[in-house]
This record gives sequence, C-alpha cells and structure tokens, in this order.
Amino acid sequence: MPQERILVVDDETNIANSLKEILSDEGYDVSVTEDGLNALDMIQSDPPDLLLLDVWLPGMDGIEVLKTVKTYHPEIEVLVMSGHGTIDTAVKATKLGAFDFIEKPFSMDSLTQSVKSALGLKKKRPTKISNEALFGFSSLIETQKAIKSHSQSDNPLLILGEPGTGKEYIAQAIHQKSVKSNLPFIKLNCASRPASEINSFLFPLGKESLNLKNVASDTTPTISQAVYLDNVDALSKTVQQKLFNLLFSNESKKQNLLPSRLYISSSKNLGELSKKNNFNPDLLKIFRNTTIRVPSLRENPSIIPALIRDHLEKVSQKDGLPIPEIDSDALEALCQYRWPENIRELHSVLDRILATTPSRDRVSLNQIPSGINQLTIQQEQIKLNKLNNPMQRTLKRSVVLYGRGLHKGLKTGLILQPLPPGSGIIFSNISSGQTIPARLENIISTNYSTTLHKGEASVATIEHIMAVLHIYHITNLLIKVGDEVPVMDGSSKDFCKLIEDGGIEEQDKPSQELIIDKKYTFGPQEQGTPHISIEPCDTFKVSYHMEYPMPIGVMDHTFEYVNEEDFKKEIAPARTFGFMKDIAQLTKMGFATGGNLDNFILVGDGKVINTELRFENEFPRHKILDILGDFYLLGKSIRGHIRANKSGHTQNIGLLKNLTNAEIQLPL
Repeated sequence: MPQERILVVDDETNIANSLKEILSDEGYDVSVTEDGLNALDMIQSDPPDLLLLDVWLPGMDGIEVLKTVKTYHPEIEVLVMSGHGTIDTAVKATKLGAFDFIEKPFSMDSLTQSVKSALGLKKKRPTKISNEALFGFSSLIETQKAIKSHSQSDNPLLILGEPGTGKEYIAQAIHQKSVKSNLPFIKLNCASRPASEINSFLFPLGKESLNLKNVASDTTPTISQAVYLDNVDALSKTVQQKLFNLLFSNESKKQNLLPSRLYISSSKNLGELSKKNNFNPDLLKIFRNTTIRVPSLRENPSIIPALIRDHLEKVSQKDGLPIPEIDSDALEALCQYRWPENIRELHSVLDRILATTPSRDRVSLNQIPSGINQLTIQQEQIKLNKLNNPMQRTLKRSVVLYGRGLHKGLKTGLILQPLPPGSGIIFSNISSGQTIPARLENIISTNYSTTLHKGEASVATIEHIMAVLHIYHITNLLIKVGDEVPVMDGSSKDFCKLIEDGGIEEQDKPSQELIIDKKYTFGPQEQGTPHISIEPCDTFKVSYHMEYPMPIGVMDHTFEYVNEEDFKKEIAPARTFGFMKDIAQLTKMGFATGGNLDNFILVGDGKVINTELRFENEFPRHKILDILGDFYLLGKSIRGHIRANKSGHTQNIGLLKNLTNAEIQLPL
C-alpha cells in the first residue's frame, strides 16, 4: 500500500524539519517547503494527500494558499497552523475548507491525531479532479509567479491584454509587493489625459513638467511615485521617442529623470503597430524581457469560478452580508459565456445579479441575465446540431518528456496538461508562459518543419506530436515547451507512449469532423511537381507518392485510419530523413544542428548511411506522418482522401489555406 503523502509549508526551518522527522517516523511520505508559491508549484506537479500549512508565509500567505488549494484541489485536506492565531483566523480558515486549525506551540500527540483524522476523512471523499480545475490552478500559479518575479525588480514593465482583462490589477499587485509599495501609484489613461499632464508625470524633472492645478489626482508630479500608463499606444511619437531615450540612457537612471517605477499597458497589438510605424519599435524592444501578457476569459475560461468567488467575497465583506452560493446550472451558464469585455463585464454582471436577487443566499439559473443564459443555450444547440460525433478528449493527468530539438539542437522538453472542453490544442512557452493556439493563422514558417508564432513566442517542429494528437483524437491539451518540440528518435512513437501514459479522458462535449465535399488542390497537378489534393471519401486516407534519387527511388504508401494501433505500427515509427548533400546547407541556415546518427535517417552515396530502415518504404510513411500533423491545425478530424505527390510542409499548409478560403465549415 503506498504511503500517504504530506506537504509541510512553514518558513520556520526548525519546526518544518521537526514535523518532517516525526511524521516520517509515523510512516508518512513528507515533503517540506517554506514558501507559499513554491507549495502551489509542488501541488501542481504532484498533489499531496494532506497539507500542513502555516498562516504567515513568504511569497503568498497561508490563507491565500488555502483558498487557492480548496478552489482547485478540494480533495486535498489542509491543517492550518499559526503561532499568532486568533478566533477570526481560525473561523476564516475553517470556512475556507481547512480540516482543523492548530495553534503553535502544539502537542505532537494532538497534531498526529489531527493528521490521522484528516487523512481518514479524505479516504471517504471522491478524488476526481476536473480538467478545468487543473488548468485554472496552473494559470493562477503562473500569474502569481509573474507578480512575484516583477515585484523584485524596478525595471519598467509592459502589460498587454484585451480591455477588461485586469492589467491594472496586476500592475497594482506587483507594486504592493515591491519594496516601493509606500510610494503613490498614479494611473494615467493616455487616450484621455492631456499630453501636457502625461508629460509632467512621465518626466517630472524635465522642461515639460508643469505645476498643474487641474490634475485629476490628489498627487503632483514627482519622481517618488509609480506611474501606470494605460493605452500607451495613444502616446504621441514625440513622447514615445523621448521615453525611449530616457529608458535607454544609463545617465537618465542615475539622475532620476523618470518616476521610481513605470508600468505601461495596451489593449492593442503593439508588435503590429510598430511594423506599421504607429508605435516606436525601439521603445517596444526595451520591454522584450519585461512583458506580461494577460489572456482573455475566453482563452482561459477555467479561472472564471475563482474570479466569481473572489468578487462575491469582496462585495459581501463590503456590504456585511453572507456570501451567496451559486447553483451549478447558474455557474455553468456564467462559465460558458464568452465575456467579450472580460473581467470588467463579469464583475458588472455579478453586481447586477446581486442587486436584483430577492435573496442574497443563493443565485439560481433564472437570475442569470437572459443574454448570457440564452446565448449559452444557443451555443449548446449549435454544438448538438453539428454532432458527427466522437466526444472531445484530453488527458487524465499531466505527463513530461525530455529530449533535444532537431533543428536548433537545444535540450528541450514537453509538459502535457489536460484542458477543459472547447480549449483546443495550445502550446505555451515554458519560460514566458505566452500561449500559441495550434491554429492555421499562427503558422510563421514551413522551412523543413512547421513553426507556430504569436507575440514574442514561437515553437518549431510541431508536426510529429500533432500527428499523434490527431490520430488519438486529443482535442484539448496544453503543451508547455521551449522553442522547439523534442525530436526524440525522429519519429512519433515516443509521443504515442506519452499520450498513453497520461491516459485518455473522454469529455462531455462532442467534437467535430470536417467532411470533404469536393476535390481541393494545391500546386500544379502535374507528374514530377510537388502537389497535394483532398477529395471526398467515406473514411480518412492519406496516399503519398515520392520520386527521389537512389536509394529511395519511386515509393508509395497509403494509410487508412482504422484505429490508433494501426497508426502506431504503420506510421508512428517512421523517422525523418535527410540527404548528406543538404546537411552543410541546413547547418549554415541554422537547421538540423541537433541531428545526430540516432534521430534521423541519413542518405548519401546511393545508400542509407547510419541505420537500418524500419520499413522498406519508411520515407513516404514519414511524409504521411508530417501530413497528419499539419492537417490537425484545422482543429478537427477529417473525412476525405489526401493524395500527395512529393509534397512537403509548404504544400500541406497551402492546401489547408485553400480549404479555409473555400469556407468549408471549420471549428468555431
């Protein structure tokens, strides 16, 4: 029988170590951390059975940790400890879901008894965790990490996101946790404030500084304050240039010519604006390493329950009334609405509900505004009308794989995490957290591999893992990765095993299938030229024809989808290949620097140089693997017959674009 696992979170090292020693002697598997945010990280990767949690912690206080854990991991039992306990703290901890509240110093006998009781209760409770909860937990941790990291620096910060996503809230949270939290936090809207006033706050010691009498704030311009500029894209080009000059100049920092901390934000795509010369590109580069991107609610719907809870709690504290409970149907309606105005709209709707609800104890479905409720019903009906009809799928648990990138040669890895229905396949940069949906519009390159790009992030060589997701019908998944997906042995067989290790979970929403209604082509359909087409078929097939110099020569293969096992045996083991004559040029261009003799097939001098082929026609089988990966950028399964002649990623993507231009019905 496996040991029950306990995580001790306490910044008093002697207490934490004593608890670990005593509880280990009792037969438990005990881990220790002193930081609240680190605790959430550990819980995300490997949830314990029980949390022993101190109230006063660095990084994130114990009550916030408790609240977060109980929102996203209600199956974890929590014992709260404090050396400065009060009745109020004990009551609050218990209301938030703590099993017990223990005051320090405590008797070890009573502590171990509480541990046994808490773990005994856990065994009687269901342990299944929703994928929405897992994704929301991960998202919250990433936000808290960003706040913690940027609060430890004075560097200017850029926050990007749609209107209403909480950009100002994040800036204020960073300011409140910084060493300069005692300084005023001045908010300026560049789209509405007079240019002279903005100049005065931005350059308080410069010529533009004025002794303003009509400033819409109780403060006056001074360097000893934090300034938050919203809609920074509305700044004039002259002010943008001056701001860049001062931020770029070390001398200006020495002379304190700018406010103590500068936060800027925008709801627009500054990268696109800079390309059109509508925003200073040099100024944008200043923030390349200090940018936070805030996702919209439709990109991250799993955090909606936590946002609702937090807002209702704040309103109730202000009004002195109990926090209302929300019926499951009402909560589902709120979570399925797309919230075009994001958090701002969510808060407004919640306030309206509370103002018109007869009882503050409970919110039911009929109290949700009709626009939100009816839209939810309509969306569900649209989905039901499109049944064709396998269900959406994700993984049962997170899994990890390490390797090296083929083209960049860097050590890299993958973390696959479940996502709720309707999320799609999303790549996320491990370092920055920026997400790139696996969609056709995000393709930036098809040179030797398929590369996605969005904002400042990109990910290359996605085709091999996308092929596996396609065949296993994984519709919702977060893929945390560096700049390139690891090549492994040049095939997809390791990705098959990874998916199977994570376990496949059918979700309660139907997926969609793209049914080809007529023949579509890309490239001149002539013998000897690269081209590709797709035509109607009762099943899903891919046929590939190739003509290369020996030892390849003329080869063909057709794959017809029946199940995952056929794919695993017939296509997944087929490895990528390259020609000796091309290696020098590829290396010069920065490609294939991670290639070695065991992760691709090297062909030259009329023979295969480095390995034995796994199939007599392994080469066209691998080309089919690439096609399967590229075509999953449509976001759905396909019913049709793909016929490819010497095609590569460029032709594959070209045909996909022709399909979308023909307005074949694609996912919403």
